[in-house]
Amino acid sequence: MKCFVHLLMLIPGLAMVGRVAAATNELQKLIIESPNGGHVDMVHYHTVYNGPVTVDTPRMHLTSDWLAADPPHDQVADSHVVAATNVVIVLIDNKGQTNHATSDQAVYNMHVEAGVTNETITLSGHAKMWNDKLTQKGEPLVYDMVKQELVGGSNWETTFNHDALDSLGGTNSAGHKTNSVPRIPGL
Repeated sequence: MKCFVHLLMLIPGLAMVGRVAAATNELQKLIIESPNGGHVDMVHYHTVYNGPVTVDTPRMHLTSDWLAADPPHDQVADSHVVAATNVVIVLIDNKGQTNHATSDQAVYNMHVEAGVTNETITLSGHAKMWNDKLTQKGEPLVYDMVKQELVGGSNWETTFNHDALDSLGGTNSAGHKTNSVPRIPGL
């Protein structure tokens, strides 16, 4: 099943054949694919996909074994997506930096209130996020997509690679670990 979702509306006529398509610009395009099919509730716009599932946007690629989505519809701008089991994410930030993440579950939330957009991805269950500068592990890992910051809960472990330490004025070692709870911009 392949589903293209516009962030403001769905085209019901095309949904009947397993494909929903519309987009006013590429930044709003969301494509969900699952060869094993799924279920689309055309009244509440709730979709459930059986894996393997892939999700593509212009700045993110996600794979998982199961996914449920409540995309924006009508005048509702909020969106909620839960991906579970073997979650793998590749995310491009505003600077073009490629970030990778893995976890047992990823929850995407977008909420618009008073014209302000809050957009987060919460990773839990063996959560790990990394790029060429550092690797972050912890439970949970919450990536704020608007601020492009990673914040989290307990048992954090940050590993900086030697190039990142050099740029921060550190030593040229194989890596450095800390168990603090940092706010990491750009990850």
